[in-house]
Amino acid sequence: MRMTKMKEAIILGGGEGKRLKPYSNVSKPLLKLNDDTLIDFQLKWLRTHGFNRIIVPSKEPLPTSEPVIHVEERKKLGTGGAIKLALPQIQGERVYVMNVDDIITYDPARLMKEAYLGGAILVTKPKSGFGKVQFNKTGTITKFEEKPKLPWCCSVGHYAFKKKTLDKYLPDQGNIELETFPKMAHKKLLRAIEYDGIWITINTIKELEEARKALPAIKRL
Repeated sequence: MRMTKMKEAIILGGGEGKRLKPYSNVSKPLLKLNDDTLIDFQLKWLRTHGFNRIIVPSKEPLPTSEPVIHVEERKKLGTGGAIKLALPQIQGERVYVMNVDDIITYDPARLMKEAYLGGAILVTKPKSGFGKVQFNKTGTITKFEEKPKLPWCCSVGHYAFKKKTLDKYLPDQGNIELETFPKMAHKKLLRAIEYDGIWITINTIKELEEARKALPAIKRL
């Protein structure tokens, strides 16, 4: 019998959603996105793409519609520390890591294939929160562009890693963006994979409301 290759992921679900208070009194993974909680929405997306082992480090077990492996985060460890806590649960050579509050339309298996150096980060050009005003030497406005895309890229909170490589650079406590990525980049172990699709990130009540409106029209790829 042919065995199905295990696809494993870690969902970083430890956020308390402080910027959403007092409008919400639940942790960020349990925010309601129409018919699903945020974490259930992400779990269904991972299952759709064949992920059959999902680890969630968090302060306490989260109620989910899909089975997960909970790893207790007894104190705030940051993203890097939380991944290090969950990493021993990973049985294969590569792991997908994602923030619970970053929604994309992308095939995560593609990112997993790109992690051959050590890791791969999905990046995109973000939109400015302000309008771009262009004007000539006399001060006459020649063009106005509402919330244009910026010329530089940022991470969308979705990553893939070789487990052995990642383990060398994770801190016991601290953020992966500050403690791990600079060291891996210095060793040329990270690849940037450009992404130009939908990216919904939820940090404020306004972004939560926009996500609720946008989700029904999204066809997850």
